[in-house]
Amino acid sequence: MAEDYFTLKLYDDAIYQLYAALQVDSSNTEILEFLSDLLVESGQLDSAVSLARRLTEKWPDEDRYRSNLAGLYMRLDLMPEAIEQYNVILEHHPDDKKALISLSTIYIAQRDFQKALDISLHLYALDSTDDRVCFTIATLLTELDRAARADTFFTRAVELNPNNPRYFTNWAYLHMNAKDYARAVSVLESGTFHHPRAADMWALLGSAYERADQDSLALRALDRALELDASQVGPYITLGFIYDNRGDFDNALEVYDQALEIAPDEPLLLNNYAYLLAQRKIRLEEALRMALRAIEKKPDNPSYLDTMGWIYYGMGDYQKAREYIEQALERDPKNPVILEHLGDIFEALGDKSRARQNWRSALEFDRNNIQLREKLSRLNMREGWRSFYYFAALFFC
Repeated sequence: MAEDYFTLKLYDDAIYQLYAALQVDSSNTEILEFLSDLLVESGQLDSAVSLARRLTEKWPDEDRYRSNLAGLYMRLDLMPEAIEQYNVILEHHPDDKKALISLSTIYIAQRDFQKALDISLHLYALDSTDDRVCFTIATLLTELDRAARADTFFTRAVELNPNNPRYFTNWAYLHMNAKDYARAVSVLESGTFHHPRAADMWALLGSAYERADQDSLALRALDRALELDASQVGPYITLGFIYDNRGDFDNALEVYDQALEIAPDEPLLLNNYAYLLAQRKIRLEEALRMALRAIEKKPDNPSYLDTMGWIYYGMGDYQKAREYIEQALERDPKNPVILEHLGDIFEALGDKSRARQNWRSALEFDRNNIQLREKLSRLNMREGWRSFYYFAALFFC
């Protein structure tokens, strides 16, 4: 009868019949397992846990019952209890792959990456040809800032299975974050060979090319990304950045406008567009609205705070500009652009000493900045002429 009710999806009636059957034969494993599955199917997880405990108590050496109980604990977010059950299984069978994988998954969710790594390395020792294990190890090593070893396991994962595009993109991010853009380009070029229609990979390759100062290649890769998927906003943002750096204001505006139609609330897009306008001191009220929307989403982002300050600088509100730029500098004290902007604001406020101090600090982090050197030279020259006129006046008097 329970099976018939189950076929009709009348789960409550099926469960009632199974409980009745248990009164006749309380140790019947078939009934207990069927009832456990039904309780899970109907969402009665607490009752399913109670029954799963009963099964493990009655048959403590039966790993599948303990594994089911651990799985229920995971669904109820009772991770310590789940860990305990998997550890019991591993005491009996240290090489149980299912238990090892589940335990690793729990530790990853808890951000205990070292324990997850130890388990994953055990799995690798059991089977060094499992590309998923290699990828997991590479990702965990990345989280633990062990880039060189992570690179080895990403290489291994791709060798075993080049058909997973995620292996290439995560591998590239490892090198992008380390600012090894040439290596990231190499990984992604290989990735686009294996996955020529992966739009996100072409977009990331375009970004890597841009960071590696290969703008022409970046433009081609980004155009390819948009050909494959014109709905992704990332390529538009990178294109706008490249056009801005090239001084191609019209094309930068065009791609930013296209991107706004797709993602009107994307904070990075809003910030970059606002900064583009602020640099040229045009449409500043519109720029301010965009920058405010970006900061609402990410109030502690130093670049967004800097953009706000630079808009107020363009408006001539130097005190407001200083307030935002100093907030940005608190969060990113070694950023040469922010330091230069603060120097510009102090110059506008008439504080030449603090202007010079911030420009010199900016130059420490960006020694090839000719514009900064010109500002310092101009300031020193003006002060030099003032000193000359002062002493000349004293002499002739």
